[in-house]
Amino acid sequence: MPIPATLTNLVIPPLPPDSDGKTLSPEASVLWNKLLLAAIEKANEQLDAIREIEASRNDVK
Repeated sequence: MPIPATLTNLVIPPLPPDSDGKTLSPEASVLWNKLLLAAIEKANEQLDAIREIEASRNDVK
């Protein structure tokens, strides 16, 4: 079974919200943390799916 392209797409971390590029308010930081954690979760889900595919390949041998 080939690995679907959707599992190898890059997970691009979001830019800080409402930032002038120099400062980040505490409120914006909390929001940004949530967005970053969501990106990490998506990447981890992709890795888990790839691991499952690889494990099934090893089971077939």
